[in-house]
Amino acid sequence: MRIRVGLAGIFLTLSVSMASQLQAEPGGIYYGASATLQQAEVLYRKSVLGRFEDSTNESSEWSSSGEVEDKPLQWDGMLGYRLNFADGTQFLALQAEIALTGDDISGRLDGAGNSPGRNVLGEAWPEDWTLETSRSMGVVAKYGVARSLFGTIDISLYGLAGVRQTTIDFFSSFHGCFELAGCSVDDLRTATQSYDPQVNLLVAGFGLETGISGKTSLQFELRLVEDFEADWIADFEGEGWEVDAPGGFTVENTDLAVKLIRYL
Repeated sequence: MRIRVGLAGIFLTLSVSMASQLQAEPGGIYYGASATLQQAEVLYRKSVLGRFEDSTNESSEWSSSGEVEDKPLQWDGMLGYRLNFADGTQFLALQAEIALTGDDISGRLDGAGNSPGRNVLGEAWPEDWTLETSRSMGVVAKYGVARSLFGTIDISLYGLAGVRQTTIDFFSSFHGCFELAGCSVDDLRTATQSYDPQVNLLVAGFGLETGISGKTSLQFELRLVEDFEADWIADFEGEGWEVDAPGGFTVENTDLAVKLIRYL
């Protein structure tokens, strides 16, 4: 997991600004919703190893990769309980979360090979891909301290840790040549692949909570999400040839969230 400097700076700016204006008196059961800006980095990579039975026992190997950085916005709902102790100066909270909506991240591999149109068997063909990290739910625990600034403004600073279960939907399509003698543009065939794992990722971070009025509060959180990596091998085989195409992707994610919560 890596801290993205841009999101960290935004978080600190918001925290200092809001702490100078708002007050909070939280406790007990709460519910709410949040808008989460995800700084997501996805690296998709593909290698192609072709083996051909001819007089020279020819083989070829090509690699292609592409990295996309995006900042999709996700909406989440939550339900939690906050227990204050030590005369209200410290607290523990347990919070359940579920993602309401998410966005797609997409990219394209240009491919690699000798032919200008990538129309030779065994080359790394151009490929379009899409990755979505929606349908996620999780649980986080929080420990924090409540402090009064200037004798009148109450804020809560806390650290958090938990786990997030996420369904990753990956889909790609490519146009390739499956003929040993090579292909014209009309001979290229379309193939697709998909990968839909459900993974448990660790989450850690820190946040600030401050009240708006009555039992309503705002939370600002910066979260680091455990990196996820997937790998696979696609096999293609015909008379006199065999092609292996190892592929995979890596997802790195940092979340900056603004949460509106209401205590019962």
